[in-house]
Parts: sequence; C-alpha cells; structure tokens
Amino acid sequence: MFNNISNSTIEKVLCSMSEPVVIFSENMKVVWTNPSAELYFGHSTEFMTGKRCTELFRGILECIENCPVEKSFVSKEEETLVVDGLISPLKLIDAVPYTENGRNLVLAIVHSVPEIDRDKALRRDFAALLNTSTTLEDAADDILDAVKNLTSVSTCGIYTGSGSSFKLFSGYGVPEKISGAEFKAPVYLSHEGLPFNAEDSFPDGAAIVPVVAPDGSVPMLLFAGRGSMSTKFRNRLEMMSDVLSSCVKRLLPHS
Repeated sequence: MFNNISNSTIEKVLCSMSEPVVIFSENMKVVWTNPSAELYFGHSTEFMTGKRCTELFRGILECIENCPVEKSFVSKEEETLVVDGLISPLKLIDAVPYTENGRNLVLAIVHSVPEIDRDKALRRDFAALLNTSTTLEDAADDILDAVKNLTSVSTCGIYTGSGSSFKLFSGYGVPEKISGAEFKAPVYLSHEGLPFNAEDSFPDGAAIVPVVAPDGSVPMLLFAGRGSMSTKFRNRLEMMSDVLSSCVKRLLPHS
C-alpha cells in the first residue's frame, strides 16, 4: 500500500491527522488508533486495542448494513460510507484495505460530521433543489423524497389550500382532506392519533407542519406519518417547511 515509505513515517502522518483513524483486523477488532481517535471515542489506544468495532462505535454509530470496513475486507478495494444528502452526500467513513506482514487489515478514517453542520448542509441542498423548480408540480417528487430520506417516514404528503381547509396535492396522507382550526404551528400526533407536546417523546406517530408564506398565509402543509417522533425528526421536518416558506409563493403563484 505504502511503497517506499517507512512505517515510522506513515505512523507520524496518521498521528498528525485531525480525523480519527482506526485500523481493524479481519475479525473486526481494533489493532491501532491515532490520537484523534482517542479524543473522539474517549478512550486510550491501549483500551481500544482488541475491542470489536461494535463496542467502539456503540452510542456513536449503530451497526449498519453494508459496513464499509467489512466490505473493504471482501472487495479488497476502498469503500466509503455516506449519509443521507440531497445533492452533496456527506462522507462519514473511508475504509482502505492493505496487507502488512501477510496480515489483511483495513484502515478506517472517520469523518466526524457534527449534527449541526450536517443539518446546515441539508438545508443548503434542499434550498438548491427547490431553486431548480418553477411550480409545485415540478418540485413535489423532490419534496416528498426529501421528507422520506431525511425523516425515515413511510408515508408523507403535500396538502394545499387556505384557512382551515386543505386537500391532498401529492403523496399520501390520512385523511385526504384536512380541516379544522387554522394551522399556525406544527401539530404532532402519537401513533394513536392524539396530539402531544413537542417536549414529549413517542416512538412513532405523525406530523402536520405548516408552510408559512412571507405574507403570513399558510398555503401548504407537509404531512409525515409513521415516523419516529424524535427531536431530529421534528427539526428536519420544520427545516424543510422553513426553506419551502421562502419560495412557496413562486411554486403556488395563485395561492
């Protein structure tokens, strides 16, 4: 892998990196880590050596399908894990296979993406996506795909209307027509269909989030159902509503 470069030089380079670096053996156990990994995981190299990857990443990353480290051992090629993005995927882990003294190893570089930076990137990408559309018909599929990808819901829809009467425009929702008090703030429902406070926690449920135009009117609602009612879920849905609010009059010129 590193032809004509001494091991001591390679180690110095890896130790100087600001990103966490972990070397795994074929049985998915830690062989070596750099100082940045010690800071990231909160343990010394001595403590982490011999630990399985599932122990190391517990509480930081859940065990995932198509793990780049496992794939790299099989493919003998560099593998990358990216997390959900709309235009620019966010890289999380690079896994690079190599052989040392007849031993197959994988060097994993962990790209730590703070949640706040990740959400900023998602906001930017969602806005760029909407800027390519001139009507809601053009944007509807992208909006629904974004809701599904960023909130992991199984059902979502776009409602259009005004005042207290809205009709399903695209996607799926229950019921097809929503009526009642004017929507001025998000409404979160438990899996039993009961409203709950934003501070409460439910394992799953639905959300109805208004898209408020610059003039204060509400011409659109986002519906997301059968999703985890986590803080991240709510923040992402409200972020998309906020971005949509700046262009909803352009997408719905007659609303």
